[in-house]
Amino acid sequence: MIAALQDSLAWVQHHPHWALCLLFAAALLDALFVVGAFVPAGVALFAAGALVALGSLELWEAVLAATAGAVAGDGFSFWLGRRYGERLFRGRLQLRYPELLLNGRRFLARNGAYSVALARFLGPVRAIVPALAGAAGMRVVAFVFADVAAATVWAFAFVLPGVAFGASLGLAAEVAGRLAMLLVALLGVVALAVWLTAAIGRAAQRHAEDWIGGLLDWSRRHRRLGKFGAALADPDQPETPVLVLLAVVLLALSGLWLWIWAGSELHSYPAAFDAAVFQWMRDLHSPWGFALAQHLLQLGEWIVYGPVALIAFACLLGLGKPRAAAHWIAAVAFGALLSAGLHAVPTIVPPFEFFDTHRPRAPVVRDLVLVTVIYGFLPVLLSTGASARRRRALYAAAVAILTLIVLARLYVGLQWTSVAAFSVLVGCVWVGLLGLGYRRHRPEHLPAHKLIPPLLLAFAVSLALAWTAPQPGFAEASAAARVIDAQQWRATGWAQLPRQRIDIAGRDQQPLSLQWADELPAIEAALARAGWTRPPKLSGSNLLRWLTHDTPVAELPVLPQVHAGQHPALTLHRVLDGERADLLRLWPSRLRLADGRPVWLGSLTRVQARSLYRLLRYPLGTAIGLEPDQVFRAVDGLDVDRRDEVWLLSLAAASTSH
Repeated sequence: MIAALQDSLAWVQHHPHWALCLLFAAALLDALFVVGAFVPAGVALFAAGALVALGSLELWEAVLAATAGAVAGDGFSFWLGRRYGERLFRGRLQLRYPELLLNGRRFLARNGAYSVALARFLGPVRAIVPALAGAAGMRVVAFVFADVAAATVWAFAFVLPGVAFGASLGLAAEVAGRLAMLLVALLGVVALAVWLTAAIGRAAQRHAEDWIGGLLDWSRRHRRLGKFGAALADPDQPETPVLVLLAVVLLALSGLWLWIWAGSELHSYPAAFDAAVFQWMRDLHSPWGFALAQHLLQLGEWIVYGPVALIAFACLLGLGKPRAAAHWIAAVAFGALLSAGLHAVPTIVPPFEFFDTHRPRAPVVRDLVLVTVIYGFLPVLLSTGASARRRRALYAAAVAILTLIVLARLYVGLQWTSVAAFSVLVGCVWVGLLGLGYRRHRPEHLPAHKLIPPLLLAFAVSLALAWTAPQPGFAEASAAARVIDAQQWRATGWAQLPRQRIDIAGRDQQPLSLQWADELPAIEAALARAGWTRPPKLSGSNLLRWLTHDTPVAELPVLPQVHAGQHPALTLHRVLDGERADLLRLWPSRLRLADGRPVWLGSLTRVQARSLYRLLRYPLGTAIGLEPDQVFRAVDGLDVDRRDEVWLLSLAAASTSH
């Protein structure tokens, strides 16, 4: 994605004057009467900010072009209003957008001259307020003063985020696209899940009474089976017996489906969809991603949801809400029963074990049903009798938490996608059945201001304790290294190792041009004698050096790149001057020579300190494919052998000692 964005900006980057013209035109069209409602100028301003960060435009040029376009467009709209008056708003416009015009008139009447400045930041009325101001007879001086000031602030507000994004393009390319892609995917999926839940909730609310009425009608027509629907929907009938029976039926059906779909006795390979999803997730593996997943996983572990469930039960009893407390116990108890029943079904081993990837240090259990029930039934209880806004907030929070838990489990390979989705579905079905029975049988209004604070406190304290506890991290894959002799490695074995860094789409501009066969301490010692040192570690205090404008490149921390989900095992640099340095990174491979020396995959890059408006200074790769025989010329006893575009390195002293 990052490479595609860089390519899309390449043409504009080489034509800066055209970029300014396009920026002016976009801002002008965005401000024109009516037309501006359909022109997203913010995208153009954001892209211009990215070009500023890439050095193609100056900041003042971009802001001036955007401001001039906005003022020109607003001025033309203002002139239209003064020239044609109320005739401008009659006809099709009045019939097609009556509410927009009415809101614009109210906005102008309420804020006067300030409305011109405020409307610049309000999409729905921005395109009509200047014309309305002209038709209302606003003084030209007042309009120009307010419009120029607002347009300038507006231009800065949209260009500066683009500057930050443009700077991050270079940094993201230096580090790897994995973390950026992971965060974008995470936010996107969570937002989509919340939106879908809200849409389904609105649809269900509109049709709830019709559905319940249909259920009762069906119950009257089918006396035996219909008693289940009547018991759930009819307030005059007890719901407990039918809920118990439905929980047992749900357990039996879900266990049967899980065994048929993913049973280890029926399947030796996962479904194609499950395998494809995990392969895509594995492309996003990185140490930082695993660290994030480790924290998100703990949202769905008993150390967090257990205290929340206990505090919820204690609060319900303390507030004298026996029916709510009884339904909460039923939710948790049968949720635990469903989880235990599904866990007993023998299924295919989890993805991390099947594909032999990093092993997560987390319990391999299928308690996602219970997690769904706990986080899903709480909003049902707390939103009873609450306002629509509070209901939306409660359900959105629950959906966001569940989505993060599911994504973390899929990322580290604890569960297959179809199994995780099915577990969430089973939990939601049980929450729905229990919620229907509770809402239709004298539900108790719960004081949210007394319940939500202790629940949030329990959640925050439990999560803080889980996050501050020592984290075991993730173990490496268990596959053993392949052993070959040195001659075989130099002849053909080198060609079996990756030729480029395995990152998003395996970008060609990140070649692994080195293969070095020696122990890391020996490599570091030999390079140290030739002037190579470790760059400053990436830490909070060292990153503060990026905020200076004159720090030499030797003191700037280097961002670690990722290959196959791993950071480099060794990173060294040789400083050339205050602005440039040669940088060596070595990653492990699953290849070892017969004499015991491991083979490391490496990249050799020249980095340069880059400054951004004297506000940020960071090292960025400027050249790849350096010649190791020239770069390592001062290293004593180094054998350098070239095969195609790959350089094979080893220390002669180390070779003879073995």
